[in-house]
Amino acid sequence: METLYKVVYSGELRQGAEEAEVRANLVRHFGLSEQKAGLLLRAGKPVTLKQGLTRDKAGQYRTGLEKMGLMIRLEAMPPQNPSSSLSLAPMEEERAPPERSAKPKGPVCPKCGSNRIEGDSCLECGIFISKYLARQAPQQEGSGVAGIDPPQTGEKGRANPYSAPQAPLVEALSEGEMSGPATVPASHGWAWIAGGFRHFRQNPFAWIVSMVVWIVLSVIITLIPFIGSVTITLLSPVIMAGYMIGAEAQNQGDNFEVGHLFAGFSRHPGQLFLVGLLYFVGLLVIGFVVGLLIAGSIASLGAVSATGEPDPQALAAFVGSPAVLMAILLGIGLAMPLFMAYWFAPVLVALEGLSAVTAMKLSFMGCLKNMLPFLLYGIIGLVLFFLAVLPFGLGLLIMMPTVLASIYVSYKDIFYQRTEVRRQQHSHS
Repeated sequence: METLYKVVYSGELRQGAEEAEVRANLVRHFGLSEQKAGLLLRAGKPVTLKQGLTRDKAGQYRTGLEKMGLMIRLEAMPPQNPSSSLSLAPMEEERAPPERSAKPKGPVCPKCGSNRIEGDSCLECGIFISKYLARQAPQQEGSGVAGIDPPQTGEKGRANPYSAPQAPLVEALSEGEMSGPATVPASHGWAWIAGGFRHFRQNPFAWIVSMVVWIVLSVIITLIPFIGSVTITLLSPVIMAGYMIGAEAQNQGDNFEVGHLFAGFSRHPGQLFLVGLLYFVGLLVIGFVVGLLIAGSIASLGAVSATGEPDPQALAAFVGSPAVLMAILLGIGLAMPLFMAYWFAPVLVALEGLSAVTAMKLSFMGCLKNMLPFLLYGIIGLVLFFLAVLPFGLGLLIMMPTVLASIYVSYKDIFYQRTEVRRQQHSHS
C-alpha cells in the first residue's frame, strides 16, 4: 500500500524571508484574508497544510511553499490497516463524520469570505468577483490549505463560483501567479522603458489626452491655497492606479482609454488615499529634519543677526558650505527609502488588493532587490527626459506616459514569474 504524506509548516520562515511578502503570497494564491494569513505565520508551532498526498505531490507543494519563504517538512502518514475497518455493527451505526462549520447562506467573496455581495462586486474588499476568479488558476480537488475548504458544488455538479480558489501551488506559480518580489538582471532597466513605450504606442492618443487632462487638473488644484499641494499628493496614488489599471487592460488585450485616468477611484480608493497620506507624512518628517539641520547651521555660522535680519554675505557663504551639502545628502538619504516604498504601492493596492502598509513594504523590498536595474533605469530615464525637453517640452507628452507604463512593466517583471519582459526576451532569442 502506497505511503501518503502530509505537508507541515514548521511555524518558522526561511532565512531572509519577509513576513509581509510571504503573507501577500498566501493571500494571493489561496484566497486567505490578511488576518488569517498573519495568524498562520505567527502560529509559532507546526501546522499541517495538506495531507493524504503522494510523495511526488507533497514534494511539489514543499518546493512551492519554500519558494514563498515557509519552512516546510514532509511527514509520512501512518498506514491504515484495512482489517481494522471491519465491524459486525450495522453500517448505519458507524460513527458519523464530524459536522463541518455552517456555511454562510448565499454566495461569499472568494477573496475575503464576506457575504456582502452586490452583483459582481464584494462590498467588503471591493473586488470584481468575475475578474478575480478569471485570474485564479483552475480549482483543485481535495482538501484545502490552512483551513480553506474545497470547491463547493451546486446543482448538476457545477462548481460554486464564489468558493475559495483551490489552485495547485506549483502549477499556479508556473502560470504567472504573483510570486515576487524577485531579483532581475540589470539589463531589465532598459527593457522596462522599452516595454512602457510599447504600451504608449498601442494607443498614443488616449495616453497623451489623459496626461494633458491630469496636468491641467494638477495646475488648477495646486492654485488652491494651503490645501492644493496636499490634495495633489493624496490624489496621485489614485491617479497612478488608474494608469496601472489601463496598462493591465492593454496586457489583457483591451485598449487604454482616457477614462482609465479615474479608474483608481473604483479600486480600493481608501487604501490608495492612505498610500498618499503615508507618503505625505514621510515627506513632512524629512523636511522637518533637514530644516532643523539647516536652521542650526545658519545660527551657528551667524548668518542671522541678533535682530533676526539675515546677513546677505553670511548667507551667500552658507549656500556653498559643507553644511548645505550635508543637508542635501541627508534629505536624499531619507527620501530614497520613502520613494522605494511608494513606487509600486499604487499598483499593488489596485491590482492585488493589498493594504497600503503591506503594499509599501513589498514595494520597498522589490526596489531593494533590484538596485542595479533601477540604477540603469534612472540613468536612461534622465537622458531621455533631457532629450524630451529640448523640442519645447513636447517630448514630455511621450516620455511621461512611457515612464508611467514602465512602472507597470517593471511591476510585472519583478512580482511575477512569467512576465512581459521575459516573453519579449525569449521571442528575440
